[in-house]
Amino acid sequence: MNNGTVKNSITRFLIYLFILLVFSAGPAMATDNQKPFVFAVSAMTSPSTTFKHFSEFRDYLSKKLERPVVMKQRRTYAEINQLLEKNDISMAFTCTGGFLEGRDSFGLEALATPIVHGETRYQSFVIVAQDETASSLLELKGRVFAFTDPLSLTGRIYPTAKINAMGYSVGDFFKKTFFTASHDKSIAAVANGIADAAAVDSLIYNALMEIPQSVAHRVKVIETSEYFGMPPIVVSSAMSKEEKLTLLKILLSMESDIEGRRVLQALDYNGFKLSAPEMYHSALLLVNQITE
Repeated sequence: MNNGTVKNSITRFLIYLFILLVFSAGPAMATDNQKPFVFAVSAMTSPSTTFKHFSEFRDYLSKKLERPVVMKQRRTYAEINQLLEKNDISMAFTCTGGFLEGRDSFGLEALATPIVHGETRYQSFVIVAQDETASSLLELKGRVFAFTDPLSLTGRIYPTAKINAMGYSVGDFFKKTFFTASHDKSIAAVANGIADAAAVDSLIYNALMEIPQSVAHRVKVIETSEYFGMPPIVVSSAMSKEEKLTLLKILLSMESDIEGRRVLQALDYNGFKLSAPEMYHSALLLVNQITE
């Protein structure tokens, strides 16, 4: 074999090796770039309302991450936590009670906290019909009460802890209880006489009160809780540090971006701030008081 033949053979081999490397690496890189980022939203309000509000956020996040983003909805906070624990999703908008349960159970982390009307705190409101004479939770003994979700801080944990502190269990105190799966449905249940009272998220109640024809105008608040840290955006403990920092940068910079501000307005948010452990201290104390 002469030198020219050898050189041609080596050249062909190198070209073949280059092509092999390109085609073997190319699909894997494309797959990584196109792998969807999945987040979930819990039903603080009814599913149709939740989808409308968060679909714009999904599209914004997809643009910023430069990859597909998929949004999932689940009926309960426990279902959200199950997805996070299994790493089926990377991030979620959840409730404070769901975050605390997930943190204790599988290391769930709070990434950022929404700022709503300039606040990073909210309350539980105990509501009754406008013509109801009871003026406190204590006066609702023997009545029908609507909870939102077993893990909801404002919709179940707060009234349960208060009842326990009065020396009662929920079963002994109320004639009947049931879960509605959303705060707007709890408000409607009281307005329509299905429940005598309910405990709801102050953010949802106040938002509905701004709508003239809302059923919220047919109920009234008879008791308010102390302030709690706003429900955080949570992330899976399996998420890499780099991905957390990328997400945090996107969230914290939304209010300084024209399109980001439009998305925030749709969500009724002013922006986001870094979550701090002390924000959830009062909620944790309440959770620890529960005896059922």
